[in-house]
Amino acid sequence: MDAKRLEELADYYDTHDVADELGEATGHPPVARDDVMIVSSIRLPKATMDRVREAAHQEGVKPTALMRRWIERQLDLAERVAVERESAQEEHLALLLRLAVRQELQDAGLRGV
Repeated sequence: MDAKRLEELADYYDTHDVADELGEATGHPPVARDDVMIVSSIRLPKATMDRVREAAHQEGVKPTALMRRWIERQLDLAERVAVERESAQEEHLALLLRLAVRQELQDAGLRGV
């Protein structure tokens, strides 16, 4: 906003009562807590940011939107990998337990080889 526009706004609000305007304002429902966007700052090398800008331009989106999409995708991937890893660990433990029980039964002569 240029200095002239700022001066016009200052003059307007210095000479007008905005109470009437506030009374005519329309309310909007509050944004759900999970939908609130938080501003964050990240330091990137210029060359990296230039690459992000170019990639965003190629996709027709703003660089910040592209970075948000990348972060969300990476978080989703990390969560899926964690779930898969946990599932694999549970399967591995179940297999070890079966093998241990089988060995105990064989050692006790309760199960044939």
